[in-house]
Amino acid sequence: MLKATLDQLKEGFPAISKNIGQYLAEGGAFCLEAHGHKSGVALEILGDYPKTIELYWSNVVDPQVTRAWNDSQEATEYGAVAIAIVILSKLTSYSIIERSFKGTGFDYWLGDGEYDENLLPFQQRKAKLEVSGIWKEAETNTVDSRVNLKRRQIDSHGEDNFPAIIIVVEFGTPKAKMIDQ
Repeated sequence: MLKATLDQLKEGFPAISKNIGQYLAEGGAFCLEAHGHKSGVALEILGDYPKTIELYWSNVVDPQVTRAWNDSQEATEYGAVAIAIVILSKLTSYSIIERSFKGTGFDYWLGDGEYDENLLPFQQRKAKLEVSGIWKEAETNTVDSRVNLKRRQIDSHGEDNFPAIIIVVEFGTPKAKMIDQ
């Protein structure tokens, strides 16, 4: 079984500063622990990248952290980004190189490996990443229905020929579905 840690976010990525990485890691740990999961939980990855990953974190989810992440919708959004980045780095050669703008239909630009300051951003863009989170799956809000929604969202903004990866994270189980678009 593959092992991954939310702590790797604290080191940063080309488009994730160390401070934002710490914030995301804390949000991910909060969402998982709010559902009774402990560090080392088995995270099932469904879709085009089927695997099970043992997911670890060292963030302490104490009462202060719980109060800080009290908005479960916001926690779910940022926690899903944390898990998506970690599993993306484990299962693909892509790295997050740039945050996308609102209204583009996706969240991040992906590139191969490290960001090269000597190249223009558009020269390094290889694919798009769209992330979504579900606090706890329900009959009217499933991982599959959210993937389909995100597919339509990306298609409606599909003026380019870039491939896309969609990752939907569900914290109740926990699981994620990762598909190529």
